[in-house]
Amino acid sequence: MLNLGTIGTSWITEQLIDGARLTQQFHIKGIYSRDAAKGKQFASKVKADYYTDSIYNLLYDPEIDVVYIASPNSMHFEQAVQAIKAGKHIIVEKPMFASVSQWHEAHKLAQEHGVLVFEAALHYQNRNYKRFRQLVMNKRNEMEQPFLGANFNIGQYSSRYMAFLDAVEHDQTVPNIFNPTFAGGSIMDMGVYPLYVAMDLFGLPESVRYHTITGENHVDLFGTIILSYDNHLVSIFVSKSVHSVMPSEIYLDDETVVIKDITRMNDIQLVSRAGDEVQIIDYQPANPMYDEMLNFAEVINKKDDMHQKIKYESWKQLSLQVAQVMEMLRKSANLI
Repeated sequence: MLNLGTIGTSWITEQLIDGARLTQQFHIKGIYSRDAAKGKQFASKVKADYYTDSIYNLLYDPEIDVVYIASPNSMHFEQAVQAIKAGKHIIVEKPMFASVSQWHEAHKLAQEHGVLVFEAALHYQNRNYKRFRQLVMNKRNEMEQPFLGANFNIGQYSSRYMAFLDAVEHDQTVPNIFNPTFAGGSIMDMGVYPLYVAMDLFGLPESVRYHTITGENHVDLFGTIILSYDNHLVSIFVSKSVHSVMPSEIYLDDETVVIKDITRMNDIQLVSRAGDEVQIIDYQPANPMYDEMLNFAEVINKKDDMHQKIKYESWKQLSLQVAQVMEMLRKSANLI
């Protein structure tokens, strides 16, 4: 049983704790929050052993094996370094870090301290994705026509968007999710999902471009990513300021793989040109983080097993590729 400590008290932390419990591989040991009252309330809700408003109490608890970091994006790196130096394995909420240099520094430090670093890309880790990936690979191998590309869409209207507009109008501090200081913005918050799929299926592109509509504080509110490959294109629409009902699509000969929600991968169809539909995936897990927590526990518990080492290294390389492309996209759009 792995003892888990968490940094952050949002709904995503609660969902991860529920998923961790379902695996029967984790015990919820400690909760850290800068706000002691909030930490106490959250710890009681998730039935953790204790709460603390001192991060060092959590990180240097000798009984904690793994720390989950779900703080604002800009705080991930500093807290990850602290946890690694304390000898803890870490699970970092996506996006893992704000830059490629941070990614390299954290992983180098983790190797020196003999601990593992995981990016919480839940859609990539779930069993639906594995089935979907195999289907796409098989279809591409059987294609009679050239593969031309895909269109991914992810527009999720943020509940904090109106607060952002109001803060801008009155010259007040904007919510973290729309604040470049906290590494906020549409691509940082949502871009990880389609980029994980694109990097895994198609590899690193030859060139990238991000066309954006930005707010007055230069945060990206609405944009289109173009990933250019040798003989195909992948376009990605991403926004935290509009609600999109468009699915994502991959084009294979005269058939289309239709992904209803690329963040969850639990409703996927294969549609022919004639309109015939085959439901490929329609599995709704009890908790969307169950599979990733089960996978992470297996790698930690069997970290000397060669199969698990190879699996972990493949996750690392994909995480790095996503970080590299995200950084290039932000630079192409002149985003801070």
